[in-house]
Amino acid sequence: MAAKMELLIAQTILQGFDAQYGRFLEVTAGAQQRFERADWPAVQQAMKQRIHLYDHHVGLVVEQLKCITGQKYFDADFPCRVKAVYTDLLPEYPRFEIAESFFNSVYCRLFKHRDLTPEKLFVFSSQPERRFRDIPRPLARDVTPNGDLCAMLHTLLTDLPLRLPWEDLARDIRYVTAALQQAFTPAQLADATFQIANELFYRNKAAWLVASCAPQTACSPFCCRFHHSESGALFIDTCLTSKEKASIVFGFARSYFMVYAPLPAAMSNGCGKSCRAKPPADCIWRSAARSTVKPNVTANT
Repeated sequence: MAAKMELLIAQTILQGFDAQYGRFLEVTAGAQQRFERADWPAVQQAMKQRIHLYDHHVGLVVEQLKCITGQKYFDADFPCRVKAVYTDLLPEYPRFEIAESFFNSVYCRLFKHRDLTPEKLFVFSSQPERRFRDIPRPLARDVTPNGDLCAMLHTLLTDLPLRLPWEDLARDIRYVTAALQQAFTPAQLADATFQIANELFYRNKAAWLVASCAPQTACSPFCCRFHHSESGALFIDTCLTSKEKASIVFGFARSYFMVYAPLPAAMSNGCGKSCRAKPPADCIWRSAARSTVKPNVTANT
């Protein structure tokens, strides 16, 4: 009977997280439409909604667990056994890293932040490090200049999913080309592979193309920020190729991005590795704890 109770509690917590992240993705999926419509009040409302979702679902799970356990007394090792059963549910679970963080939040709410020990909480991930590198589906695509950087940029920008006209695409391509030529030598650009994230990143009134540029053995960020002109057309106002500057933009002190990420560990480890100075688990857990995912571009001059 005891083992069944631990399994029931572990499953209840994981199902609660599934419900939270499903709603989280629903809200995130509307980011492109909000940006295209320049519906900035809706953008702010969506950000508030996402933050509230996490706290709300933690509270729901806590109330469920109180109903399940009632006034029954459990020995001091009971939380350890629940964590062990919960850990056994994670090897095939796609969002294990945030599920562990959600477990911690439920535990802290239940026990008033007392008795915080590694035996009862996920201080470190229970899963092997390689799982942060596992990407079951492509999250990015590779493009190369093939001797014509401007043509590559033209194709890249016109293939964006945004359904808005460009204010002056040729001008923006010139600016981005100049930023890349300032950051890399001609030989480096000729040999470079650009890894472009399939999803755009949205924050406040901007959308971001997040990518990496890998000339030979180096790997640098390549991030472009899109804004609306007064007439509703797209223009690029920033192009980052410096890891230091990209790390500031994607840093935890900044507000979080809206990016559709069913597999956040793979997204952070794959597309974000050239834009950060912290390990992937740290990036994911900190962002998930506030219930979002997070990554400017002025040329680095």
